[in-house]
Amino acid sequence: MIDVENMRDLQTIMLLIGEIEKNLEKPDFTVSDLAKVANTSQRNLLRKVKAQTGLSLIELKTMVKIKHAMDLLQRTDQTIAEIAFTLGYNDPLHFSKIFKRIVGMSPANYRKTCQKSKNT
Repeated sequence: MIDVENMRDLQTIMLLIGEIEKNLEKPDFTVSDLAKVANTSQRNLLRKVKAQTGLSLIELKTMVKIKHAMDLLQRTDQTIAEIAFTLGYNDPLHFSKIFKRIVGMSPANYRKTCQKSKNT
């Protein structure tokens, strides 16, 4: 039997990811904004996201941004600073530290690794 409540929560997560992707460049896009989109309280939204993903809402937002950064590093020649600003980071160094913590290598090394993979 399908758990309808679980399906609604999953739909909410998908909605949130879509909204995060639409607002990547806005550093001031907040939990409050996401709660309004999801038509729920901030507290309830935070609980749902944690229950469905194991991540806080901020972690989810960061993961979506880093996934997008990985894509940009692979398919564009934008500088790391340009990518950072595109994703709403005001400080490219801060962006690079977050990227390295999540991906395990710097954005520059990630780009080099992707380029080597394309050439082999």
